Amino acid sequence: MIYNFKSIVHKEGNRAFIKIPFNVWEKCGQKGLIPVKVEISDISFECKLVPKGNGIYYIPVIKEVCKKIDFDNELDVHFKIIDGLSRINSNSPYSQEHSIRKIDGITYIKQPHNGCCGQTCLAMLAGISVEEVIKIMKSSKHQASISKVIETLDYFGFSHKKPAYTKGRNVQLPKCCIINVRGENKSHLSIYYDGIYYDPIHGILPVYPYENLISYIEICV
Repeated sequence: MIYNFKSIVHKEGNRAFIKIPFNVWEKCGQKGLIPVKVEISDISFECKLVPKGNGIYYIPVIKEVCKKIDFDNELDVHFKIIDGLSRINSNSPYSQEHSIRKIDGITYIKQPHNGCCGQTCLAMLAGISVEEVIKIMKSSKHQASISKVIETLDYFGFSHKKPAYTKGRNVQLPKCCIINVRGENKSHLSIYYDGIYYDPIHGILPVYPYENLISYIEICV
């Protein structure tokens, strides 16, 4: 079912939202973070509705859409509830037979923004810029989840294995992998390739304290 209404865009800090003018719980029969496909002025995008309590929800409007819409006038808004957000690899130009590149070496990249270690690791593997990875992932410049990192590996056509958890043991790492290590306040991702660690914050390192290692994702090269 498609829900239609007229509304305006309002800003809260650096973010833009559209308030849905009805009780979503009652009209749509849904609660929680609800995935939807939205259309505004012939521009369509997917997002999760933001709950504000008691059935009131906002539609978060991404920056790319904000650049194309009129903030001063009332807009025609349409949305429908979907099963889940589309995976980014659903429209990938790559495959395991034709990946973005053959990994035969790593060129070090220092992370340009705090918390974007995952995006930086993917940029080193793919041989592209961090900003390009952020655009492909449709992510912010903050930390990406492991599931989103794996999804992006699939997008690039990299063959990989499931995360292996080390539980602090000193293990023999595969030739190429993304390692997840315990930081001061949260986990941190780095690249291990052929005996060398490429840490987006600390640079190129010959050794890494294995007791800080949480898990790794082997990239098949």
